[in-house]
Amino acid sequence: MGHTRIGRLNRSQKWKDVVAAFCLGAETEQIAKMTIDAVANGFNYDKITHDAGYQKAVELLVNLGIAAQCGDFVGHMRECGIDLSDSPSIQELNAKLVEAVDDAAWESPGGKSNIAEFAQNALCNAVSRCAEKEKSQDIPGLIVRPDISVFNTFGTRANLAELNQNFIAQVTSRCLNYYLAQIIPNLTGIAQKVPSIFEVNASYIALEKYCYETAEVHRVYATEWLGKHQYQLKDVNPKTIKKHANFLVAKMLRALKYGKD
Repeated sequence: MGHTRIGRLNRSQKWKDVVAAFCLGAETEQIAKMTIDAVANGFNYDKITHDAGYQKAVELLVNLGIAAQCGDFVGHMRECGIDLSDSPSIQELNAKLVEAVDDAAWESPGGKSNIAEFAQNALCNAVSRCAEKEKSQDIPGLIVRPDISVFNTFGTRANLAELNQNFIAQVTSRCLNYYLAQIIPNLTGIAQKVPSIFEVNASYIALEKYCYETAEVHRVYATEWLGKHQYQLKDVNPKTIKKHANFLVAKMLRALKYGKD
């Protein structure tokens, strides 16, 4: 309600080619590349990197790592405007992150965009997935660690890379699926070229998986950039965070267009 949309579909030949490729059963990699080309006016580097909600989400993402490394997770996040209780749960942390991204997005001139919402959801998804993965390493039968203990691991090289990979993969796949969802479901049915909604849903899942696999390129980058001064992320400043946010987009779009290598 009231969001600034990332753009209407351009009924160009490029978009018609996307639809034709989908109906012919093209590989997910091809669909992703063609979709990026077809909707370039609404989904591109400038559109994403100038979005206040996206920038805030990355700022918070980086600060999760800083908070984990500084030895006072709750205290640092409070300094960032995330007013956590003394022993926050995953649900509480995500709720506060959502609120912070909302505030930044609605305070911007254009209001909250779809990109801001996708970044907001991607941030929470990255936190939840990373926490679940960390907890899965616990030995069964031992006392379950409190969530704050899990948050304190977000500063490790492995978890910083995981957070970044999950985040940018989710932002990208949600944006691409947003466009595909405007027309692909209309092709389903007996008289159409897509048998049922199950095939459509499967394509959404496949695209999400493909984006995550493509975002593997960020693991090395995140490890080198954010992790090269492990336990010293306090040296990161707003300028370097913005540079990181923009590079995430540039590297992801390049990988989707030209391959992961």
